[in-house]
Amino acid sequence: MNFKSILAVLIALLVGFTTGLGLKIYYETKNVKPYFWNPKSPPIIANCYGNDFSELQMIRAIDFWAVRGEQIGFYEHNPPRSVCENEWLEGFIILRKSGAVGADSVTLASTRRYTSLKVMKGAVIFYSPGSQNLDLINEHELGHALGYSHVEESGHIMHPLYQKMGSEFWIPE
Repeated sequence: MNFKSILAVLIALLVGFTTGLGLKIYYETKNVKPYFWNPKSPPIIANCYGNDFSELQMIRAIDFWAVRGEQIGFYEHNPPRSVCENEWLEGFIILRKSGAVGADSVTLASTRRYTSLKVMKGAVIFYSPGSQNLDLINEHELGHALGYSHVEESGHIMHPLYQKMGSEFWIPE
């Protein structure tokens, strides 16, 4: 292969990657719930954050989504170390402290989703220290881990700004 052929292949790969990423971002911003868990195997939530994570707060967040039709396999407050040693696991929503790979130290919390087309494969929620027990933060981040995107309406649980977040949930038209 000569230089021009290699350059053409690299440019084609770059254009293809950029186009695919752009389409993914567009899809996520135009759909309230762009991703879904397989209903036959709902996710398991594993607390790899530690003992200062409130079990009651997570149970309330699970209940918030359960009354809205979302399914959780179960919640493990003290998972085996083998679960927490993985960056992520298929079928799991893992709760972690910020500072791990992929964490965003500027935000209260962030969620990394692992997907294949429209199907959720796994998720990791990263919490800045102390933010894990704030009201509504677990409901919001669990919403992302269940496949929901941000909703720019004040009072909505999926609002991107904590100050404008509320306990309301509806699918915008």
